[in-house]
Amino acid sequence: MAANFEINCPSCDSLLVIDRLTGEVLFHKEKERKVGGSLESMVSNLETQKSEAEKRFEKQLESQKDRARLLEEKFQEALKRADKDKPYINPMDMD
Repeated sequence: MAANFEINCPSCDSLLVIDRLTGEVLFHKEKERKVGGSLESMVSNLETQKSEAEKRFEKQLESQKDRARLLEEKFQEALKRADKDKPYINPMDMD
């Protein structure tokens, strides 16, 4: 059996080494974080993300407009089928 537990923290993603017998934290190593780069690259990345989000929003907006038309067509078709079928008979009137 191993003498220690090695666990990755789910919140900070650091490595914890814990003694199996005592439960004490023997070693804690934080995850290495890389620097984002220059301010200009961050701004350009932000602008790219903003344009992509705007494109996704426009696409969803168009699909919602089209969705309303499709639902209306389906409703009209169902109405026509309902008119062709026999009239509705209330089960309470069958007494």
